[in-house]
Amino acid sequence: MDILEWGKENIKFVGNSKTNKSDRRRRIPEMIVNHISEGSIFSMISWFTSPNNTGSSAHFGVSKKGEIYQFVAIEDCAWANGLTSGIENATAELVLKRGKDTSPNWYSVSIEHEGVWTETKGALTPAQLEATKMLHKYIIAYVKEKYGHEIVPSRKTIIGHYEIDKKERPNCPGQLFPFKEIIDFLTEPYQDIKGHWAESLIRQAIAEGWVKGYPDGTFQPDKPITRAEAVALITAALKKAPG
Repeated sequence: MDILEWGKENIKFVGNSKTNKSDRRRRIPEMIVNHISEGSIFSMISWFTSPNNTGSSAHFGVSKKGEIYQFVAIEDCAWANGLTSGIENATAELVLKRGKDTSPNWYSVSIEHEGVWTETKGALTPAQLEATKMLHKYIIAYVKEKYGHEIVPSRKTIIGHYEIDKKERPNCPGQLFPFKEIIDFLTEPYQDIKGHWAESLIRQAIAEGWVKGYPDGTFQPDKPITRAEAVALITAALKKAPG
C-alpha cells in the first residue's frame, strides 16, 4: 500500500459547509505548519464545523490516540496561520521571503494536534507522533501528485505556528514538539534498523532494489516473513537474475 492509499484508509474527512476555507486558486503548498489545539479533539471537530466559527480552521487534526481528521481539502486554504496581521513577527524563511502582505495560508498546509500547551509543552503521545509522521508523508506525496511540487522535508518547510507569529503564538505548537523526529522519519526511513547486526546488508539490498520497507517508514528487521513477502522477494530476485 502506498502512502496515498494509506491516506484514503486512515484519514477521515469531517469538514462541512460551515468549515472556513478559501479557494487556493492553484497556488502551490510549499510548507506544512504545525499547531497545538489548546483543547480536545472533540472540541476541535466541533469548532471547525460550527456556524459560530467565522475566523479559523485547519486542514487536519491529529488526536492523542492517533486518529486523523481532515477539515479542509489541500486544494483549498484553511484559515490557520493568520491573514496578514502578525506577519511582521515571522521568523520562518519562506514567510519572510513572501513578505508580510502575503497570507501564509495561501502556500501552506496546516495540522492541529490535540493538546494543551500548559500540560504537554507540545510533546505528542506515541500514537499521535506516529500518526503525524505518516500525515506529513501523505501531505508531501499528495502535493507532489497534485501540483508536481516536492516539499523537501526540513525545518524550512516543516514549521510551527510560532515561526509565523512569534509574538501572538509563541507556544504553538510548543517547545517539545518533535520536529526532529518527524523530519528524520521523512528524510531517513527505516530508523528501526539502526544498530541492527544486518543494517549495512539491509541498506545495500534496499539501494539495489531487492527489498523495501513498510509504508509507515519501518523495516521491522526481526519480524517473521509472511508468505506474501517471501513471494515478493523471490519475484524480485527472479527479475534481477541474468536471463
